[in-house]
Amino acid sequence: MTKFDITILGCGSALPTPQHFTTSQVINIHEKLFMLDCGEAAQLLFRNQANLRLGKLDHIMISHMHGDHCFGFPGLLSSMTLIGRTTPLHLYMTHDLVPTMKNIIDFFCHLAFKLVIHTLNPDAPECIYEDNDIRVESVPLNHRVPCCGFLFKEKQKPNRLLREKTDAYGIPVTHLARIKAGEDYVMPDGTVILNSELTEPSREHLKSYAFCSDTTFNPNMFEQLMNVDVLYHEATFIDAESHLAVEAAHSTAKQAAETAIAVNARQLIVGHYSIRYDDDSVVTAEAKAFFPNTIGAYDGMVFTIPEYE
Repeated sequence: MTKFDITILGCGSALPTPQHFTTSQVINIHEKLFMLDCGEAAQLLFRNQANLRLGKLDHIMISHMHGDHCFGFPGLLSSMTLIGRTTPLHLYMTHDLVPTMKNIIDFFCHLAFKLVIHTLNPDAPECIYEDNDIRVESVPLNHRVPCCGFLFKEKQKPNRLLREKTDAYGIPVTHLARIKAGEDYVMPDGTVILNSELTEPSREHLKSYAFCSDTTFNPNMFEQLMNVDVLYHEATFIDAESHLAVEAAHSTAKQAAETAIAVNARQLIVGHYSIRYDDDSVVTAEAKAFFPNTIGAYDGMVFTIPEYE
């Protein structure tokens, strides 16, 4: 069973409140940590409440240039230097945020490690990270400033060896890794044993997670997010105040649910609650009325993507 956990450090909007800190999440996928947005107090929540280690965090992805999504970043960088970090840190952000962030870093942060900046295109989806296990894509969102969400997808695992077949053909152990990687096997007499006879596709479900931070209802992203396992979608307002959502380029809980339906998501998590709601359960209830498999985010929540069939 591979690890694919979503830790909500903060899920409020605009400013910290007694109910919620501002937006930040950590994705632990195959023991690799990715921070999505970095609102105020993100490092405190990361180290103390989530009990995670800053030394294991190598990738930080900032969706856009609004303070409730990036004010925690300079302090986090400074702390990384103070605890002795020397390995490179990868930062992903839209082009408009780069000059401002560089000036802040130069003024406040005396880094003892290399900061590698990757610029996001807010107009078209791109692969922004890839390794043997996962692929991460940017997701163009529709907000008041350039803004990107992020889509995490496990990659197809290697085929499973059919050991009864490889044993029957007397295939040496030294060749098994290459067969698992897709090669056919050539017998000493020249007979070719096709890979499809020696292996079968992995039966494990490939997990996926989409993070849509700040956006209006946005059908342009539906195709990219189709059949996602877990969708985190902002739900700043309830439908009765949809005029406020339009003014601020945000979504309602109903629209978050409609998005989950449109992309055939298995699970919806709503968050980015407006500070106008003392009780954000009204937001979750509205989304749940349209998409029953909805849960409301809360600070400190850890959601493990299950092993779906």
